[in-house]
Amino acid sequence: MSATQNVQFALAAYGFREFSLEEYFRAAVDLGLSAVEIDCGWLPQARNKISVEPSEEEIAEVKRLEGEMGVKVVALGGGAVCGLEGQKILEDYVDEVKRVVDVADALDARIVRVFVEKEPDWSPFTKIRPPTTPDMFEAIGRYFNALGEYAHQKNVVLGIENIGGEIAGNGPDIKRILDMVPYREIGVTYDPANFYGFNPDFEGVDPYQALLCFEDRVVYTHWKDFVRTDKGPEYRKLGEGGIDWPPIINTLLESFDGYWAIEYEMGLGCGMEVLLEGSRTGLRNLRSVIDSVRSRAN
Repeated sequence: MSATQNVQFALAAYGFREFSLEEYFRAAVDLGLSAVEIDCGWLPQARNKISVEPSEEEIAEVKRLEGEMGVKVVALGGGAVCGLEGQKILEDYVDEVKRVVDVADALDARIVRVFVEKEPDWSPFTKIRPPTTPDMFEAIGRYFNALGEYAHQKNVVLGIENIGGEIAGNGPDIKRILDMVPYREIGVTYDPANFYGFNPDFEGVDPYQALLCFEDRVVYTHWKDFVRTDKGPEYRKLGEGGIDWPPIINTLLESFDGYWAIEYEMGLGCGMEVLLEGSRTGLRNLRSVIDSVRSRAN
């Protein structure tokens, strides 16, 4: 383990989507965090977001809030790179993602989280995705190469977020995409909980084995937990689910020097205090696992 490893914590946007940027930034301050991710083009109904084509005034307002509250936007939550229907690619969203990269550059936020695909009326909780064809992989590789070239010009990195049941739902398929893209500006937003349980049968993918497929390409991370109960699957505070954390943490301490973003996901209407309590517990547990792993290594 690197003796100089400096873990940088951040707050992920999704759990706080009902709250304004100012409220969300204040939540980060309450949690002792100075780095945040905000939405840009993924979740239209989110309030803690910036437009894909923001005005100068909107950019200035985000920067004003950053300065006044001592919080820095370090990552944007962008949308998907293509639209799918079964095994057919309907359209690509490369130009839209490029606009998100422009926004990131304007805010000096050097990370954009993206999904590979979106598909109407499809959910990994209810449907099994048809096998991905070679033609689909070829097209997706082409899209990410175009984005890699553009991101390189802007000094921004794009992290593909893994979602179980989708094309980016397992380690080998993510590696297959990355192997087609030489640009190091294209990497992974690694979310262990999304591997662990986010698919129709909820058997999931081993998040540690998935990580080993692409550990050298992780550019950003999300941290929450997942549990299977008699009432069904649930996201949980990190440390209160079923994931075996030490092997994952140990690997990332060796190979990753980016942001570790706490993501506490609850249903709408749960309230700020619930989100703060869950995020605070998850952050405390994550720090505890990191300290434990480091102690054993020493």
